[in-house]
Amino acid sequence: MTLDQVPECTKVKILSIMDSNIRNRILGLGIVPGSVVEVVRTSPMGDPRMYRVFNKTISLRNSEANLVEVELLNDSIPLIFASDGEYIVEKLCGGRMFRVKVEKLGVSVGVKLKISNGELYIHEKKVVIGSGMKRKIILRRG
Repeated sequence: MTLDQVPECTKVKILSIMDSNIRNRILGLGIVPGSVVEVVRTSPMGDPRMYRVFNKTISLRNSEANLVEVELLNDSIPLIFASDGEYIVEKLCGGRMFRVKVEKLGVSVGVKLKISNGELYIHEKKVVIGSGMKRKIILRRG
């Protein structure tokens, strides 16, 4: 996975940076292998995006971020990348209307949910959520 594919509010570990003309610029921003980066915000058109590295906020275009290979950290993963198992909702990464919509479906911070065969269950009730909303629901194993 590359850094431009990571949803907002997700932390990743940098694995490597591909060779290019801007590799040294990316390294100079603090994006070095082994460091942890959080995706803070995406602009309305999707490019550029803001990242938090070593407690400073930087901006990268998607063409630059796709040169950075990353892996998701296990402590907080977006619902869209969650495999079968039980999880607890850790964070809702969206505005007020997003929170209202997901709370109507029974999803709120602290709620336990289960994923079985790729389907989502909350309190033993099957819930269908679109992939865009799944990217904004951050989980941890419960």
